[in-house]
Amino acid sequence: MKTLTIGKKDFEVKEGEFNQASLMFYEDNPRVYSALRVSYQTNPDQKSIEDLMVTMEHVKQLKLSIESNGGLIDPLIVRDGDFVVLEGNSRLAAYRLLCRKDPITWGKVKCIILPKDIDETSIFTLLGQYHIIGRKDWSPYEQAGYLYRRKKESKIPVETMAKELGIKKGDAQKYLDVYTFMIDNDDLEPSNWSYYDELLKNRSLNKAKVYLPQLQSTIVAQIKNKEIQQASDIRKIGEIANCPDNKAKKVLADIAKGVSDIYMGYEIIKDTGKIDSLYKKVRAFRELISDCEFNDSIADSPDIKYEIKKITQILKKCFKEE
Repeated sequence: MKTLTIGKKDFEVKEGEFNQASLMFYEDNPRVYSALRVSYQTNPDQKSIEDLMVTMEHVKQLKLSIESNGGLIDPLIVRDGDFVVLEGNSRLAAYRLLCRKDPITWGKVKCIILPKDIDETSIFTLLGQYHIIGRKDWSPYEQAGYLYRRKKESKIPVETMAKELGIKKGDAQKYLDVYTFMIDNDDLEPSNWSYYDELLKNRSLNKAKVYLPQLQSTIVAQIKNKEIQQASDIRKIGEIANCPDNKAKKVLADIAKGVSDIYMGYEIIKDTGKIDSLYKKVRAFRELISDCEFNDSIADSPDIKYEIKKITQILKKCFKEE
């Protein structure tokens, strides 16, 4: 009898070809789950899952690959008893497409059959081994959904879960934070993942929401309504928030109230030159030399003192020329 190692456990498995029509999609597989959460409010039946899965672009590409190879390279991993496909749902969908044209050639599919009493923890570990540690073909959104449900069902600490999967605790926590934020804001559209990722990691925006609490909800609404052209554009709001003057605060307040949008606000501040890289360098230098500890550094370092004198001479010359 062959075995399959999942985490630190060995499971006895059977291998062979099985009638693909008798196999079931696994609703909790992140590839399936993420598509279902967007398209359905209630639990869909198997036909609805298949109808949705076969329209996905990666499934169409898999169909071509399987067809050219004359079958699967990696078998499906199936739970005995209910014949639910725990790993390989996209490949099952590709087989369903192939079978529609040629049911004789594509009627059976290679499978590894796990025991019917396999526990949920081992199933989650199996999926993590394949898609987070292994080939990593899940999108960040799908990986985050996997981690979120794993934590919710198992109640294990993030650190333990990260170690179990061989990833950094910080990465696991970030995925959980973004996915939780999407749930809290009633937006589980996979294509919006990168927007929320940019929103939550932007430090300047996080500081701005202290004095402009409505700013974040405005940005969320704009993400949902597809008013922000690309995720990286959220950095523009962060650049505005990073400008330390009243004009920038007013522009940010107008964006929060919906009076202005990101792009208008960014252009207004851009015209002041205060988000230019040279301006930022000069401002950073001014902040450095304004620091009380800087005077002590000059006293302790003749080389720094020499460089400051040279800078002073250059500045005096510049202002004289004006």
